[in-house]
Amino acid sequence: MFPMHLPNLSRWRAFASPRYRPFQAIATGQAFTGSYASDALFVPLLLRLGAPPELVILVGSFPVAASVVQALAPQILRRMGGNLRRLTLLLTLAELRGFAHAAVVAAIASGLISAPVGILLVSATVAIGQTAGVLSASNINLWAAVVLPDQERRLVGPRMGAMNMALSTLLLLPAGAVLDAGLRSIGLWTYAGFFAVGGLVSILTPLAVARLPYPGRVLVKMGEEPAEPLPEKFRRFTTATAVASLGQGLIPYLSLYAMQVLGASAGFAVILSGSASAGALAGSLTTGAFLLRGSSSRVLRLSFLARSVAAAICALAIPGNPAALPMLVLGSALFNGAGNAGALASNERLYRLAPADLRVRCQSYYVGTTSAAFAVGA
Repeated sequence: MFPMHLPNLSRWRAFASPRYRPFQAIATGQAFTGSYASDALFVPLLLRLGAPPELVILVGSFPVAASVVQALAPQILRRMGGNLRRLTLLLTLAELRGFAHAAVVAAIASGLISAPVGILLVSATVAIGQTAGVLSASNINLWAAVVLPDQERRLVGPRMGAMNMALSTLLLLPAGAVLDAGLRSIGLWTYAGFFAVGGLVSILTPLAVARLPYPGRVLVKMGEEPAEPLPEKFRRFTTATAVASLGQGLIPYLSLYAMQVLGASAGFAVILSGSASAGALAGSLTTGAFLLRGSSSRVLRLSFLARSVAAAICALAIPGNPAALPMLVLGSALFNGAGNAGALASNERLYRLAPADLRVRCQSYYVGTTSAAFAVGA
């Protein structure tokens, strides 16, 4: 266990120790999945294939909306005998969805299937794969909370997020220029290449999850006797966060808006995702150090305020505004930076408010409620 007084650099050195190698590998695999097998690429791909914007929004919103099934986690775990390890390993296979995307795009580029069929297959892969990915990430967080003492969890969680965002930024910012150049020279094969790379490195995630410390049997009491009520403070916290999730669901994909309304290229859409990752990295680095001792509720309130400012900046990026595209980049970075800070603060607040014997139920209730609120907004 590391002492709380360690300076930030020393905490990073502690996180770099062999003890946390599985967590480092998970962050690396998730960064490649999030960069080369998720929204950053499938949004411009679907638009290029001729999908209507409404469908793109629906497909992109489905995974978060469908993650309401996390509310059933206690029942699922009970049916599996409390085997959190097996459930999480099964879900992490969805991290390899880049291979499925690559195969579909290669089939379209080769003329084996038509663009409408490709749209259907890509949409299905996103809906199923990213839903499982959201649930997988939630289960990995729960796993870490089970096997690590609170001080170690506060060391590992924020640094996993920061490592993920740093890699995503490095992967996405140059990918925008490569994508535009590739589309001009080899067409859809450029997307297939990015997806294949994403799938290849994403293999790290299930391999690393298999190496995590065994969490034991994770069961929630269920039966004829009434379950212990969730703490009232926790319920109020979840309600407040659900309102924020509702607002987030109302905001469309900025990359979709940039391409369809402002006429930006597919490469700019990817750069926009890179700026979001850079903002999220800044939010993670700032918040991770503060949460070791500071107030998670204060960070959460400030994140709500910053996200409101970011949304206002993006709302001013209207056609005819010569600074519209730079404003989208700024708004995206600020919104995601505040969003990532809010996510870290929410996660910390959740575990501070949830009694140890109710953590599975509390997390399931929290994820289910906030996901449902996002779905309503979207």
